[in-house]
Amino acid sequence: METAKSSYGNVAHALDILLAFKDKSELSLVEMSELLKIRKSYLLKILDGLKEKQFITQDSSTGNYQLGLACLELGYAFEKRLDIRKVTHPSLVELAKVTNELVHLGVLDANVVVLLDRVVSNDSSLRLQFHLSLTSPPYSTALGKVLLAFSDEAKVEHYLSTTKLEPYTSHTTVDPNIFRLELAQIRKLGYYLSYETFENGISCLSAPVFSRNGSIAAAISICAPTIRIMSKEKELVKHLLETTSKVSAKLGYAPMEVTS
Repeated sequence: METAKSSYGNVAHALDILLAFKDKSELSLVEMSELLKIRKSYLLKILDGLKEKQFITQDSSTGNYQLGLACLELGYAFEKRLDIRKVTHPSLVELAKVTNELVHLGVLDANVVVLLDRVVSNDSSLRLQFHLSLTSPPYSTALGKVLLAFSDEAKVEHYLSTTKLEPYTSHTTVDPNIFRLELAQIRKLGYYLSYETFENGISCLSAPVFSRNGSIAAAISICAPTIRIMSKEKELVKHLLETTSKVSAKLGYAPMEVTS
């Protein structure tokens, strides 16, 4: 148990060190020690680990520390994710307009759904400022279930083994076995209807967006009062799948043709 606590402390301090460079191009060991309130001997051990992984470099002439190449690579990876928003936004605007409903673009990151974009038609009577924060638990949302459904099995199993499924409403799935069956059904249909699983009175439709290599890049959802979702489900599914297909194509995805 002590080792686990110590490892967690090391990770937290390593992140504090990296965040210290947000406003500084370089820092000395003394400056970091004073800024972070960490003794120098302990700080050196963490810095050695960060240097080994290329998150930190050290100037040979001054001895000062700077951010390393690995930080730049992570920045590029994040920038690619932001590009999805640029590619998708016009299609989200069009989808919101044609459906008169609220639409979302989301990705899966560190076991949470992160909203990259949200568009609502001016004609929509729905204003869900309280619905779906910038991050939300995947198991309780349409976006999250779609994102997990098209993730690899190991990732899904790890998620289920480390997450306690607690109900947000009486319709939230909290049984892991039923959850797995739902994911299989999503893969079969290519979309998902979430019936009041996150918020009473609100239902959502969601479908995946695929990248050039065929892996899931994001998911798009339409959210509305349940009565409107149910009354025009077929129409909404049609518009949603047309949108996700268009965005996937823009990302370079070409679905394989099924031959009989």
